[in-house]
Amino acid sequence: MRAIGLVFTLALFGVISAQAEYPSPPLEAYGALPRIADAEISPDGKRVATIANLEDGARMIVFTLSGDAAPKQVGIGKIKARSVEFFDNDHVIFRASKTTKTFGFRGEYEFSGAFAFNLETDKIEQLLRRNADLFPAQGGLGKIVGRGKEAGDVLMPAYMGERSGTPSYDLLRVKLKSPKGRRLLRGTNDTRDWFVGADGNVLARERYNNKSNVYAVEARLNKKWETIYEIEDEILPMSIWGVAPDESGLVFVRTLRNEMGSDVLLKLGFDGEVTGPLLPPQNSEIEAIYTDNNRAILGVRYAGVEPDYAFLDERLQDSFDKVSATLPYGTIELDSWSDDRGEVLYRVFEPSLGDVWLIHRRIPDELALIAKRRPDIPPEAIGTMLNIEYQSRDGLDIQAILTVPPDYDQTESDPLPAIFLPHGGPAGYDRFDFDWMAQYFANRGYAVVQPNFRGSTGSGRAFEDAGRGEWGGKMQDDITDGVNTLISAKMIDPDRICIAGASYGGYAALAGAVFTPELYKCAIAIAPVSDLNKMLKDEKKDHGRDHWVISYWEDIMAEGDARRAKLKSISPVNFAENVQAPVLLLHGDDDTVVPISQSTAMRRALDRADKDVELIKLKGEDHWLSVADTRMQTLEAMDAFIAEHLPIQD
Repeated sequence: MRAIGLVFTLALFGVISAQAEYPSPPLEAYGALPRIADAEISPDGKRVATIANLEDGARMIVFTLSGDAAPKQVGIGKIKARSVEFFDNDHVIFRASKTTKTFGFRGEYEFSGAFAFNLETDKIEQLLRRNADLFPAQGGLGKIVGRGKEAGDVLMPAYMGERSGTPSYDLLRVKLKSPKGRRLLRGTNDTRDWFVGADGNVLARERYNNKSNVYAVEARLNKKWETIYEIEDEILPMSIWGVAPDESGLVFVRTLRNEMGSDVLLKLGFDGEVTGPLLPPQNSEIEAIYTDNNRAILGVRYAGVEPDYAFLDERLQDSFDKVSATLPYGTIELDSWSDDRGEVLYRVFEPSLGDVWLIHRRIPDELALIAKRRPDIPPEAIGTMLNIEYQSRDGLDIQAILTVPPDYDQTESDPLPAIFLPHGGPAGYDRFDFDWMAQYFANRGYAVVQPNFRGSTGSGRAFEDAGRGEWGGKMQDDITDGVNTLISAKMIDPDRICIAGASYGGYAALAGAVFTPELYKCAIAIAPVSDLNKMLKDEKKDHGRDHWVISYWEDIMAEGDARRAKLKSISPVNFAENVQAPVLLLHGDDDTVVPISQSTAMRRALDRADKDVELIKLKGEDHWLSVADTRMQTLEAMDAFIAEHLPIQD
């Protein structure tokens, strides 16, 4: 491979400032779930609702910003809290999930639900709990698409129908004081989403038929459904993200045919006409949309290692601009806001503050600390994060996040032991933010490299498309080329490199161990895919052979060439004899995304090849390491494994 240059970008976090000594918080400070996992400000700006992970378990805690009243709280128990939001000043809704099985249905699934907490009565109700005609074994239950016409009503879609029949995705009207919903409109079995206006009137629905591959958007006009957009595609071609602010149409994202493959917001009018863009185009992808309670579009977040925002709401734009000017080295994530935009809640990661929740008030113009997400990790313990760029062997520029110990000085430090940590997805990316795993190992003396290989999001659709069909190929080469670049730059020790990752990152870790075994001294795979043929077979069982999800996986794994021989050639399970390094596998036994059988198959293959392998089954854990005890168990196992095979040298 030809010599490749290495470019550092230090603009975000300033120049490297090595510390002579820095604190080393205990492993528990990193492995624990964030103290405040989610937060939301009330419509009047006087209260904040949070999901707090405490020693005795998760709790929902609601407190006043003035401190003039005792906090309201309720224990969440063993269910996994996912998000919290205010319906109005007196009602908080939180969503939670639990991995479960239903008699008569194959396998496990992530059952979810919405719970309404009345702050005046301290009563809590699970919404839709008493609907006997709910189709069993459905995921995504608890979604709220808007407010109803009457006070205290929410509109919730759900699959309705008997076990033996074909359920329809209906829209239900649910009163917060009652757990039972009433059907507002009947959907179809291929309905995907519903859209409503601020007055509670149904505006439109979105459909996709997996047999005919027809995607359609239907508007509710004069109490009848009229198709305003229709296209045939074997992969879901688009998704509606929300409602135009004036309710004149629906908003979706389209990618421009420019060098970056940039995204723009467009409006699909109820007359079928497409107009826009609603915001000036930027050279980036749109990764999140901000909406009100009825999903009227307020703004967007653009992807990137330094995410940016643009708003249709001028008051939110003004608040974000002021916070950005105050914290120029921070990664700022807008969370929620009061109805008058007088108070805006942010989650911020900034070197001098750490990982925190802040509130910005317009009058007076001030920024106040609300809570620390990681109170046991002081800013002095946080590793220095660098944005590096290198070229892959075919000339494509690859960006990566390099996290080094707080005392690292490139001019004086010896090459560091390194952990390469490719992300999952693969349609995802790593950015400047607090990563509990990367920060822990950087604090312990390792360089942690998070490469955004081709196929990642965050660098434009063209870069993402460059990864199609490149599992085990150019996507893996991008990781390998990052290893060799940092070795050439004398930043990492070639004899002390480990590769680790979760989900697709776990696949990449195993691919590194089998396809470039000479590079790594150990490999850690969390919830990995090891056998692509088996993965595709399982997906067909779960979704059906004609589902768009199958076409999607065939496209990104092998660019449509999903022959058995092709997938076999890029499946690590078939090349166990190549492995030279010890392998640690960790997998939740409640994983509904990548079944644990993927890890047990890899362990058997490595055992047959007489390789050093250990599989740790994480009891009750899902795909996302959502459970406090098993997340801690994961970090403890990784720490012991890496310390054994990649020891820090004095």
